[in-house]
Amino acid sequence: MNLPVLRSGHPGTFVHIEGDRSPTGICSLAVTESGRCYICAAKDFFDALKAIRLILEARDIQVLCNGSREDVWPSPGSRRTDAGLVAYVCRPGKFATEAVQIFEDASESSHVSVSRQEAYARRWQASVGR
Repeated sequence: MNLPVLRSGHPGTFVHIEGDRSPTGICSLAVTESGRCYICAAKDFFDALKAIRLILEARDIQVLCNGSREDVWPSPGSRRTDAGLVAYVCRPGKFATEAVQIFEDASESSHVSVSRQEAYARRWQASVGR
């Protein structure tokens, strides 16, 4: 699949990402960017996407999909049943009910670094008593 990205803050380009899930449940993603291929494996696709994002962030590239939104985080159940392909929109003080596909284009939403997304998830979890 091709995902839209910001390169040095400029829209209009894409990276190619391919995913696979092994018989043992390991999820891997391979991204091709500027002739280089990077492969990351994790317990689910959300964590594999975070690993890919960290590589791309170091190159000033931000992936514009739901899995990169500040307010999107997977539940433990979606990690188990959907291999992290589904996550939820999280609003402070409210339990998350709006499910989204992590690789869907979200060019019009707020995208942040992995560290900011993780910090938001911790604040949201505390706001709902988790």
